[in-house]
Amino acid sequence: MKTKEEKMATTAPDGMTRFLWWLAAADADILAECRTEKERYRIVGLAVMVTWLFATLAWGYFFSTIVKDDMIVLALALFFGFAILCIDRTLIAAMSRGNGNIRIMPVIFRLLLAVTIGLFISQPVVLMLFKKDITAQLELSKQTKLDAYRKQLTALNAGQRTDLQQALDRGRQQVQQKESDLKFYKDAYIKETDGTGGSGRIGESSVARVKKSAYLKTEEELQSLQHSWEPQEQQLQAKMATMRSADSLKEVIYMGTLTDGFLAQTEALHELTEQHPPMQQRYRLIVFIITLVEIMPLLSKVMMPRGEYEEKLAGATTQGVEAARLETAAGKELLQHYQNAALAEDKALVDELFDSTRQMRRAEAAAVVKEWQRRENKQYRNLWQQAKELLLGKIV
Repeated sequence: MKTKEEKMATTAPDGMTRFLWWLAAADADILAECRTEKERYRIVGLAVMVTWLFATLAWGYFFSTIVKDDMIVLALALFFGFAILCIDRTLIAAMSRGNGNIRIMPVIFRLLLAVTIGLFISQPVVLMLFKKDITAQLELSKQTKLDAYRKQLTALNAGQRTDLQQALDRGRQQVQQKESDLKFYKDAYIKETDGTGGSGRIGESSVARVKKSAYLKTEEELQSLQHSWEPQEQQLQAKMATMRSADSLKEVIYMGTLTDGFLAQTEALHELTEQHPPMQQRYRLIVFIITLVEIMPLLSKVMMPRGEYEEKLAGATTQGVEAARLETAAGKELLQHYQNAALAEDKALVDELFDSTRQMRRAEAAAVVKEWQRRENKQYRNLWQQAKELLLGKIV
């Protein structure tokens, strides 16, 4: 036959079981005495642990889109995952029953809180599951945004760019027109000299000399025009190049703002779900499942019927409250007794003091009376005041 200590040693829960009970916000000492409740609270603890791991994973991916240091990401993920764990344990521990029934309003509030946390946690997990599609969509989104930004820059500088381009076109047209005139006069002069012109004469005729003069004059005008136009063209082209350089710099700066962060990925996921309805359905299903994982511990606690553990816990709580109430009442009664006893002792001490000093006070009073009789001021009020100061003052 095994002793009681041996039986308790064989039925004592192991470390993992105690850890799961701690996750389920259960009292391990009370639960160890309940034969039918141990496995149920292990299941609740497992549900809380799964939620904890999900939250840590989600926070880790969330911070990985913001911070590039892996150690910082790990520390933040563990901290915020532990925060979610504490919230879940608080929600479970705060689940109370009145007369064996769950209170509806606190449960509804806690369910709403759990659903809110679940929806937030589900977003990073969904982004991680659809990472490849989101990465491809991010590149398309960046190009679309860059094209839109270029159109904005073009519209912003359209007036100045148009003025510069028109000035370039006018100057080039003038040079081209002058080159065309020069070619015309040159061809006319050559035709006159080779006999194919209007005069039909070969050599330097008077008509040929007139056309040569026009040709040389046009050539001088062209050289003068080109000499004056080249600085203007270079200046206009420099302004155009400066504008293009400024626009390129703005584009580079704008591209630097198009990161692959959490918000950008969320926006890309939104675009994907709008463009692909099947993906939208699966996205909603995944969010629902992850949210269900978050509220699973609370649902387990709600659906779990009242059992042996709740009865013993309620009994222990009632006994503790009653013991505290009795201890408070006993303390008040003892304090009242102490005050009464102290008052009685003080009264007896004062009576004994007055009894032991009665003869001395009478002698002192007789001396005061004699002194009063000797003085001229023999008012009774002065006599009584002197007697009190002399006798009572010495006693005190």
